[in-house]
Amino acid sequence: MKVLIIGGGRIGLAVAGLLAGSGHDAEIADVTREALDHAARRGFRTRHLDASRRKDCVEALAGFDIVVNAAPTRLAAAIAAAAIEAGVHYVDTAEDIAPVSDLAASANHGKVILPGCGLSPGLVANLAAELVDALDGPIDMVVRVGGLPVHPSNGFGYGLSWDVDGLIAEYTGLCEGIVEGQLVSTAPLQDYESFVLNGRPYEAFSTAGGLGSLCAALQHKVRNLSFRTIRYPGHLTLARFLFEDLGLKRRRDMLRTVLRFGVPDVVQDVVVIFISVRGFHQGVPAERSYVRKIYHEPMRSQFPVTALSHTSAAHLCTMLDLIEQGHIAGRGLARHETIPLKRISENRFMAPLLNRPMSAGTAPASEGA
Repeated sequence: MKVLIIGGGRIGLAVAGLLAGSGHDAEIADVTREALDHAARRGFRTRHLDASRRKDCVEALAGFDIVVNAAPTRLAAAIAAAAIEAGVHYVDTAEDIAPVSDLAASANHGKVILPGCGLSPGLVANLAAELVDALDGPIDMVVRVGGLPVHPSNGFGYGLSWDVDGLIAEYTGLCEGIVEGQLVSTAPLQDYESFVLNGRPYEAFSTAGGLGSLCAALQHKVRNLSFRTIRYPGHLTLARFLFEDLGLKRRRDMLRTVLRFGVPDVVQDVVVIFISVRGFHQGVPAERSYVRKIYHEPMRSQFPVTALSHTSAAHLCTMLDLIEQGHIAGRGLARHETIPLKRISENRFMAPLLNRPMSAGTAPASEGA
């Protein structure tokens, strides 16, 4: 397929890197000269595009089969509208899928619209739906996901491997979930828990945007469902201090400046996934869990990619393959929880990440897998 990637940041570059030599024909579009020059230095074809201008966006999509929206979330609805007008498939990695989902529901579009690809809510929904299908109800599920520095070097225990606006949205938005069979929205930075994986301690707490349409899809099967972000111990205390005690959640510009210039960018990161489901199997209480750590690419790479970007890009590229092969059927809005995990785990982009043995050999020497 001919693919236009709008946005030359971390995720756009990671997608372009995976698609190179894959049979898909990709090009990166961005509004800034810096991003275009950066992409060109990596050998990618580029074009200038202001995606906020719908007419320009529609014209740019002429001749393409699909648009990958890797631009800021605020542009998602506009780019999706341009895709509908141009008659092309649309995918993105936005955690907030509501704007695009609402647009797709009201449009008569003959192509696939699939928001929320990537680690969460995309891959999370695929994994969660598979786990739920293995048990009988009533079912209780906790989804835990985090992107963390392998070598934390500050009191926050965190480094930026995604974008600042996305982090702020997670820590300030309402958290969707299911409580006793009812859809609920609760405050973020709550539901604290601590746990240990492979000898390393972590904490987790509620944040927004990680479930997509999963709550609505599983409401008839699941009694309780919550999404929590994984961090190193002590992070939540400092996050509450910044966002709540200092009131910076109401002063976004200041908060953005503090985080952007106070928290370092990291490339050496690890994605941690820990999903647990409790229910019944053959009438007996049972529990199923999915645990995986995915590490960054070796630093010897000329252009190293974070584990978070790689995982999200690999899932999105898998969706491109499935759309091209006709495995994501229908027209208009598609939902991740309906896509079989088997197709994803066997795909060329995701298989190396999901099927790699969880052994000490897959982790840096300073941390076991």
